[in-house]
Amino acid sequence: MCCFSITLKAQEAIDLNKALQIAISNNPTLATFRNNISIEQYNILSAKGNLYPDLLFSGGWTRNITNNSGGIIYQNGIPYSYPASKNTSDNFNLGLNSQLLLFNGFSNYQSVELEKQTDLSIRLNFEKSKRDLIISIYSAFFDAVKKEKIIGVNRENLKTSQDQLNQIQEFVNVGKKTISDVYKQDVLVAQNELALEQSNNDFEKAKVTLLFTMNDNINKQYTIDSKDIKSDYTMPELKSIVDQSSNVDGLVKTAVDSRYDYKSAMQDIKLDQIRLSIANKNFFYPTLSAFGNYNYNGTALQNVTDNRAISFGLTLSYPIFQGFRYDVIVQIAEVNIKQKQQDIAQLEQQIRSDLKKAILDLQTSYKQAEILEANIKSAEQDVLLSQENFRIGLGTLLDVQTAVTNLNGLYISRITAIYNFLFAKKQIEYLSGQLNY
Repeated sequence: MCCFSITLKAQEAIDLNKALQIAISNNPTLATFRNNISIEQYNILSAKGNLYPDLLFSGGWTRNITNNSGGIIYQNGIPYSYPASKNTSDNFNLGLNSQLLLFNGFSNYQSVELEKQTDLSIRLNFEKSKRDLIISIYSAFFDAVKKEKIIGVNRENLKTSQDQLNQIQEFVNVGKKTISDVYKQDVLVAQNELALEQSNNDFEKAKVTLLFTMNDNINKQYTIDSKDIKSDYTMPELKSIVDQSSNVDGLVKTAVDSRYDYKSAMQDIKLDQIRLSIANKNFFYPTLSAFGNYNYNGTALQNVTDNRAISFGLTLSYPIFQGFRYDVIVQIAEVNIKQKQQDIAQLEQQIRSDLKKAILDLQTSYKQAEILEANIKSAEQDVLLSQENFRIGLGTLLDVQTAVTNLNGLYISRITAIYNFLFAKKQIEYLSGQLNY
């Protein structure tokens, strides 16, 4: 007697929120921004450290060895000889040295502010990249859900065609239909099986695309959980969404106030203005520093404190000529500011253009859904009528097949229109800076 034990592991179900969490956690671009934010904290600390005096302790030992090989010297014409000699002397020293920048046009304080604003710039770019990722996840997730829904439609259509085939075979058995009708329906069943297989393939590819967008394991086996996505909107509800999302001027104003790429562009101008201010201060203001030194020295370690020296003072310097270095920095900063102000104006135009096109996409998707709703009602009646006519001999099998195929296409088109509508709505939220997570 043989016993087999099979353990089936349930596949992970991924809903929209979980997909967003995984994507934000795994995205390498966001990870880089997180690292840069951490690094910038140390840059801020370093800039603040430059406001305080530094203190340096030093100590040293020096030994001087002098060798004399001896010789003869003459004094008043009389020669005197002196022997070879070797003299050794030691010097020990200890000291404390400190320096403090007192004034340089306060550019040292602005250097701290520059690092703080750089940190804010990195955070703004992080938020912008996060929202770029979020809209990509919405696109991939909606596409996967849409293709899964299409599988359901094609599966139901295949079942309908198989039931129709069984019915035709019964008609043939009782002599009401010919065998040619069975062959024709067989062809349609095969076509529907192929359509179902193709939709399954499209769905699996959409799942891979979603995993790639999430930066997750491409080989992961999972299911799509779409229960939190409302798609059964009535036409009045869809119309209400269109009306609420069609004010271009209002959306542009919201985008300027809320979009992180716009904030980041404004922040870049602010950074260049600070750099320009620092360059001007370094160019026009003198630098005043204070210093102090306290030193011990002696010929032996035990008497190193016998000789002490204290010195302190001020150092004033003024840049008369710097080889055009600061002048170049100033010119570059001014050009960057002008260029980025032009980029801001162009970005506002781009925002308005993108929002206008997204609103048109939303309105088009609504119109498609509205027209499809009416067409589906008519097509459902056509199917019923063609089936009844075929049953009583007033219609042909081709009429039934044409009606059913047309209805199935309309069902798929409605699914596509609804999810295109949902994504167009999210696209408007993204473009207007209202897409949050």
